[in-house]
Formats: sequence, C-alpha cells, structure tokens
Amino acid sequence: MQNLNFSKAAVAALGCCLLAGMAVAQDAAAPARERLSEDVDRQAKHLYDKAIELMEYKQYERGLAMLNTVVRDNQGTILAHQANMAMGKHFLEQRKPTEALNYFMLLARVLEPELGVKQPPELESLYHESLYQAGFAQYQAGQYGAAFPLFRRLTEVAGKSKWANMAYFYIGMSHYNLKNWNKAIESLSLVGTEVEDSGEALGRIEIGQRFYAKVTDADIPVLRKIGQPVKAEVKVSSGDIEILEGVPMAGKKDELLMSAPTVVGRPKGNDGIIQMVGGDTLTVTYLDDSTLDGKKGVPRSGQVRAVSTGTIGFFLGDYTTPAYIAFPGQPLHLMLRDADLDNSPKAETIRLTVKSFQQVQAADSAESAEALDIFAVQDSEEDKWRERDSVDVTLAEQGEGLEIRSGVFNGKITLAPVAEGSAPNAADEILHCDELDEIRVSYTDKVHLYGEEERLSDSRIKVSGSVNAGVTADQFVVFETLLKARKESVEAEALVGLGAIYKDMGLADRAAQRAGESLRKLDPIIMNRAKLPGDLVETSFRLKWESELLQDNFDAATATCLAFNRLYPESVLADQALMTLGRGLSEKAQYQKAVDVYGQVLKLQNPISAAEAQFRIGETLQKQAEDEAAAADATNSKWGAGGYNAATTLQSRMGGAIAAYRATYQRYPESSFAADALGRVVRHYVDTEDFAQAAALLETVFADYPDAAFLDEMLMHWAKVAYKLGDKEMAKAKLRQLIFDYPSSSHVSEAQKKLAAMEAL
Repeated sequence: MQNLNFSKAAVAALGCCLLAGMAVAQDAAAPARERLSEDVDRQAKHLYDKAIELMEYKQYERGLAMLNTVVRDNQGTILAHQANMAMGKHFLEQRKPTEALNYFMLLARVLEPELGVKQPPELESLYHESLYQAGFAQYQAGQYGAAFPLFRRLTEVAGKSKWANMAYFYIGMSHYNLKNWNKAIESLSLVGTEVEDSGEALGRIEIGQRFYAKVTDADIPVLRKIGQPVKAEVKVSSGDIEILEGVPMAGKKDELLMSAPTVVGRPKGNDGIIQMVGGDTLTVTYLDDSTLDGKKGVPRSGQVRAVSTGTIGFFLGDYTTPAYIAFPGQPLHLMLRDADLDNSPKAETIRLTVKSFQQVQAADSAESAEALDIFAVQDSEEDKWRERDSVDVTLAEQGEGLEIRSGVFNGKITLAPVAEGSAPNAADEILHCDELDEIRVSYTDKVHLYGEEERLSDSRIKVSGSVNAGVTADQFVVFETLLKARKESVEAEALVGLGAIYKDMGLADRAAQRAGESLRKLDPIIMNRAKLPGDLVETSFRLKWESELLQDNFDAATATCLAFNRLYPESVLADQALMTLGRGLSEKAQYQKAVDVYGQVLKLQNPISAAEAQFRIGETLQKQAEDEAAAADATNSKWGAGGYNAATTLQSRMGGAIAAYRATYQRYPESSFAADALGRVVRHYVDTEDFAQAAALLETVFADYPDAAFLDEMLMHWAKVAYKLGDKEMAKAKLRQLIFDYPSSSHVSEAQKKLAAMEAL
C-alpha cells in the first residue's frame, strides 16, 4: 500500500511534515526488510525474512515466534535489532503502544553510542528510529510528558535529518494536546528547519497490491455539501490513465481517500484497474480549484515507482498448493513471482540453481561440571549441512496469447534417490537426494519494495523417504525429550494459574503447594535447555519466577530473573518481571525489599526500566518516610512526641528519597522520569526553606526540561524563592511568565493576586 498526500499551498510545509510522520507510522504495518551485513548467519537471515513475510500475510503468531527466535539466537547483531524493531512496529500497528515501547526502549538503550564513538550508518539509523518510535509510541498512548525527552534527544543526536523534523512536529502536537499554545507554536515553527535535501528516490508501490492516494484540502467539506465529487488522475508511464474519486475518511472532514487495484498488464484505460509493468512511474494529479491566493486549477501532484518483490517457492503440480515435502522419484515444481523480470511482451525465462544438502550431525559435547547449574550459560551445537547435488533449471513465464505479461515463472525438477555406493552425476539434469535431506533454492531480487540493496529470497523443503512404521532409538529419544518438555510446560502453566486463583482466595498454603509442583516440572526443562526450542525455555523461566512469587520467595524469583537476563540479555521479560515484583512489594509496604528488587533492575545488562527503577527507589523511600513520620506522631496532633510538627518530621526522614531522586535526573537526564524527580527535589528544598539550592535547581529545570508538565508550578515556586531571597523584580517576572505562558493553569489566579499585591507596594 502506498499513500500519496496532497495539501493546499498555504499549508504545504505542514503537509510535508504530516506525510513524513504518516510514512513512519505506516512502516509499522510493513516492517522494512533492509539488507543486512554479509557476516550475518544466513540461516538466521532466512528465518528473519520468513518471519517478516508471515507478518505481512497477517500470520502474526508464527511471525512473532520466529522474530523472538532470531533475537534469542543472534543477540547483539543487527539482525536481532531489526527483529526487535519489527516486533515493536507490529505492536504499535495493533494499537498496543505499551508493548511496542518495550522493544523501542530496549533498542534505544542497546544502540546508544558511546561518547566519542562513531556508529556504523546502519546502527546509527536504527538508533535514531528507535528513539523516534519510542516517542511516537508514548504519543499514541497519550503520554505526552514521557514523549518529550525522547523527541528532544532525537533533535540533539539526529540534527538536520527527517527524524529531527518529525520530532519537532510531535513535540508541537503534544503541547497542542496539552493546551500549551505558545509552546506548541514555538515547536511547530521549527518543523522543516531540520530537513536537508537528501536526494532520496521515489516512493514505491507493490504491483498487485491496492494503490491508495489521500487528498487533504480545506475545501472538501464545502465540495461534499454541494455534491461535487473530488477526483484525481493517475497516469502510468507505460500508458494507463485512471480517474479516481475520493471517499470520505471517518473523523477527518478535510481528507478523502482514493484507491484502485493494480495488476500486471497492458494499459486499458478508465476501467477502474491500474495496469502496469515493473519500473513504471505513477503520477497522481489533483486540481486545486480554490487556493488561498485566489488561483484556480492549480495542480498538486506526487509520484511513486511500481516495483515487484520477488518470492520463490516449491509447489505441487497445480502450482497453487505449496509443497511441504519432496519425494525422490517424483517431480518437484518451482514457481517464482517477480513482475520486474517481465521486460517485454514475449515470455521471459530465468535460470536458477537448485541444490540438495545432506545433514551431518554435530558431535555430542562432553558433560561438564557447569551443567549441574541450571542457570549456567551453555553454547548449543548446531547441525551442519553438506551439499550433495545441484542442478540448473529454466523457469518460463506463464501466460496465453500473443502478449504475455504475468511475471510468474514456472519450472520442474526431476528428483532421484541416491544410488548406494555411487556419487551423483553433476552433469545430468537430475537432482539426487536422500531421506531427511534438504532441497534449497535462492533468488536474488534486485528491484523490490524494501530499498535499493539486493534482497535474497529463498525456499527450503525436506525430503521424505520410505515410510517406516517402526521407531528407532534416536527418534524415540528426541521425540520423547521435546514432547515431555512441552507437556511439563503446559502442566506447569496450569498449576501456576491454579495457584494464582488460590492466592487470590487467601489460600496461601494451597498456592505454594501448586507452585512447588510447577517448579518440579520446570527445573528439568531449564537444565536441558540446550536441546530444546528457545520459546519453550523462555516460557519455563517465566513460569519459574511466577511459581516462586506464589511461594512469596522473592529472593529466588529475583535470582531467576537475573539468571534469565544472563542467558538472554536482550529480552525484556526479566526487566518487566522485576519491575512488577518491586511494585508489588511496595504496595504491600515491604519497602526495603522493594528497594532491593529495584536495585537488581539496575544491575541487568540492558535494563530498559533503569530510569524508572531509580525513580521508584526514591518513591518507595518517600512512602516509607511518610509512614514512619505518621507513626512517630503517636498523638496525631499538630506537634508530635519529639516536639516537631508532622511536616518537619517528614522532611527530616526524606534524605534517602531525595538522594534517589537526585540520582534519577543525574544518571538518566533524558528519561521521562528525570523532570519529575528534579521537581520533587525542588519542592523538598522549598519546603525546607533551602532557597539557595532551590534557585539553582530551578534554573536547571527550565534549561533542561522545557516541556515538563509542572513548569507552571515551578514558576510559582521560583517567584516565592526569588521573593524570599530579596529579588522582588525576578519574583514579579516569574509571575508574569506564569500568567502569559500558562493561561489555563490552576496557579494563574493565585499568581495574579500575588503580582497585584507586589505591584501595589
């Protein structure tokens, strides 16, 4: 799908910005398949490409499982980063910004460059996009205050780029949604100032997918009211011309959407279908009959390039049913779809190489003493493959008539079993294979939807042999190990669920009993993880720490989370589990244990919640101080047992909390928690009448956090601090700033009264 956006000349700059923003948001629906570095494991890249294809075909469960496998097995590589980005975009598209944010924040932390170190371009691009997507996820969730630091950081590290341009736009829109009109105008005025001419190529559309164009015009509501249709012309460079009529978009009065199906073929004109061939350029033109400067019939146009993304696969003889198994002695059919190869009206051909591979089992490694530790990191051994035979096959373009324009190429391969005691003949046109072999074919697509670099599309199929009704010892061991592990995992999950129900009912002993049964099933899975699928191992770790929490064994649950993090440092599960555990302990008033758990989050290899954990330490210590201060005032009177009022008693116990808050904005100045932490420290100094420190920190608040949600309150504090320090002119200036910049603030009335009183002196 390709969107083209048209807007009136008077709002052209804003329209361009909106188009850029929508383009990135649209990427969530179709994760970009970029070319990866040559040193990436080919098998892992194959799995990644297959996962993206499944996501595009809306087979989300299978696609996400594959992407998770790519991350687990290729941690620290650009392939794993691409997989995390794809999962984050998927959840953002599904309107699940909280889930999406976990992946974007993980990427932003992992890819953050070291001071003075220049990143490779592909990693730098991913880092910038992760910051943008994290901010956009917060924006989509309505968490505007949390989005500000991410977008501000983006303007610093990605200056003079499209990312900085879009960041300023969403900073402005966030202020607009918060009704901070002056700040919204200030940020939106910067939109476009950070964009340089990058010379990027035309946008692309996939031949065969529906084409979309969007028209934005302030005159549309009037045109619809008088019954005048809004149309645009689509002209294809190979000859086809179609007129599309716009249909209204729900909730957007000044926007219309136009669309038409696309096919490979010769132009027919005005039949409602856009015919095209690979390499065509589509030009869409909309005539603006009423511009702001009084002109009529002003053309607004945009262009995209038609491309075809090649796919290859094995099929049965009908060329519609995918083949999932190959049989020696039976033909195997191959089909390639790529309209870019259709260069003329005649039938084209392409020649590809198909290979068979035999599996060579990796030797079993000797058991070590480390295997006794169920948390020990183990290196899994992979099976090896060796080429057995290869054959070249010619695929011919399919179609009927004098002109063939299909872009579909079919071919057939003859398979034969390997003769005992003889090697395959490489010169014949027969592909020799044996039971459990793998047949592979690959195609290099030079023109596709996902960028300028070449893209590899490949397909693999297993070879079957004679049916064996018996069961060998090897088959039984492998089958029994995996089957038993899956069975135990399912039963453990049921036990954890049952235990949670018991705990909610107050039956702690029964909950602990079910948890113990679950742990006895899970520990063998974790110990045997080198021979089991990664998703099963990950699930087992999760169930293990949930079981330990049912037993209120917080130390064991924390240890399990840390062990999981050592095995899978780029997974978000351990981080989430520890944060949940910390919040639960804090709610139960087990403050010291909560602080300890939050401290463990800071020790993780890639803690995406590090800033929040540090902030929660301060928050937890503050709650503890409040409870202790309330308990110390036994008489519940104005003056407590020590002769101090409640406020003074509380402030005297706030040292640990203030230190934690200070660490939050000092260590994580770009986090969404930094401004709040700094604000709490300022309030503490104002309450304790340490006006000198409060004044210094107020300077920092407005210099480093211009988008914080409580700046109106900070201006009120600043006026008080300035007045106490004898600077009455500054106090009046801050009150005037509050009244002007935040007219809807709840502090305006008080500010006006104080300002009037000061000016009357």
